Amino acid sequence: MFASQINRRELLQTLGDLRDRLAAGEADCECDFFEDLSEPNRFLWTEWWALREMADEAMESTRFRTLLGAIKVLGTLKRVRRLDRSEDTHE
Repeated sequence: MFASQINRRELLQTLGDLRDRLAAGEADCECDFFEDLSEPNRFLWTEWWALREMADEAMESTRFRTLLGAIKVLGTLKRVRRLDRSEDTHE
């Protein structure tokens, strides 16, 4: 996601608030966002869910729609990607 310099502060505040609310309400989720230091005003939002079903529910939630809405109002959404991670049990 990208934001203009004008909207940067408001987007950062909104992302921080959404991250904090998610962390307080969902024990099975880790969430954070990062700014690309090589390209100012470019951000990455990440969520890690314990189960695929939980991620599916999260993507259908009002909270996720709020996140997408904030990005569309304050910046530009480049893409939404979903990655599945499996634990390597071979040592």
